[in-house]
Amino acid sequence: MRNTARLAAAGTLLTAAVFGPLGGSALATSTQSPSSLYAPSALTLTFAHGESAAASTPERAVTLSCTPKPTGSHPKPKEACEQLQAANGNFNALPGSGQGYCTMEYNPVVVTAQGVWEGKRVNYERTFGNDCVKKAEGMAVFDF
Repeated sequence: MRNTARLAAAGTLLTAAVFGPLGGSALATSTQSPSSLYAPSALTLTFAHGESAAASTPERAVTLSCTPKPTGSHPKPKEACEQLQAANGNFNALPGSGQGYCTMEYNPVVVTAQGVWEGKRVNYERTFGNDCVKKAEGMAVFDF
């Protein structure tokens, strides 16, 4: 009988310890919108030599967060965030610089963007013919 009482008391304490903090979190976030649970725009950007991200090892990686202000390890966070905001987070719509002439040498480089942009999951990958083409077409977002 004593063992049953101990087990019941231990179960009650365990339940309170596990679910008690969750109840407080749920209550605290119930007045907020679900999108406020995540950073509206936090990305990890990578650069690698190769034809695809799956077949390459990233040589460089930076972070970029645009809310509440442009920050991260990206060397030009303000310019990158401005370009992403102008394109509504659509990486395919980002403008290239269009500057410079590049050789037709095929030495592929791949860039990726993964994370969250304004509450939406981002998983982007693009391969350029060479690094010069990436710089000419690759916009400030991938200029690192």
